[in-house]
Formats: sequence, structure tokens, C-alpha cells
Amino acid sequence: MDWQIPLSDIDLGEEEQAEVMKVLKSKWLTMGAGTQNFEQEFAGHHNSGNAIAVGNCTQALHMAVIALGIGAGDEVIVPSLSFVATANAVLYTGATVRFAEIT
Repeated sequence: MDWQIPLSDIDLGEEEQAEVMKVLKSKWLTMGAGTQNFEQEFAGHHNSGNAIAVGNCTQALHMAVIALGIGAGDEVIVPSLSFVATANAVLYTGATVRFAEIT
């Protein structure tokens, strides 16, 4: 398919490629020193005591819904035009999803 407007334009240079290779060679893709350093630097940059790296936005949304105390018996309004993760993050907590049409 010949996209007129790209879905993404990833511009990775040699420095980024070297960092990716460092992680791959460490064999710790998710919980190694690189992740721990990122979490610490991110927390420091945002003046927070803690930061937790996650693998994708679905996990981040799920954690945010939990942090808000949303659960069974709650209703959450989400946009009707969104990725399924938006609704799933709410459903994972036992809350009810209500879709809203955006006009």
C-alpha cells in the first residue's frame, strides 16, 4: 500500500540503534538496568518519587484507571472512536463502559 500520509515517521539514528542493541545483548528486555535507569530518570524529570515503565498503552491506561479507584459498580464514559484499549482498560477493573459520540 502506498500511504500518502504515513502512520508514523520513526527517525532512529545510530545512537538509538546502539542503545537498542545494548538492551538486546543484555537479554533483559523489560526488567533490566536500562528499564530501571529509565524509570529513575523519568521520575526525577517529573519530580516524582516513582515511575513504572510498562510495555504498552493498554497497560498504562489500566494502571491509571486502577489508580483512580475505578472498579465494579462504576461507569466510565469513553470516546466511541478510539482504540479498543480505551474501553478494555475500564473493563479490566470490572467497571461499566459507556460510549460517547463526539460531535
